[in-house]
Amino acid sequence: MKNPAMSLWLSAANSAAGFWMGHGANAVRRQQRAMLAEMTKAATGTTGKPKRRKPRPATKGAVKRKAR
Repeated sequence: MKNPAMSLWLSAANSAAGFWMGHGANAVRRQQRAMLAEMTKAATGTTGKPKRRKPRPATKGAVKRKAR
């Protein structure tokens, strides 16, 4: 005969184990990503994302186009 109490307990334990395994795997991925970024910075000598270029200011005599 099956034991419904043990089945419920094992189901809850399996759910909790899956939850903690997922969190542990994500923590490892975060550490790997951070380490790879740090090694890439050291190897290439860059400090991060490239800076955005500012838009050129309009000239004094420029004529604005009308929207259609």
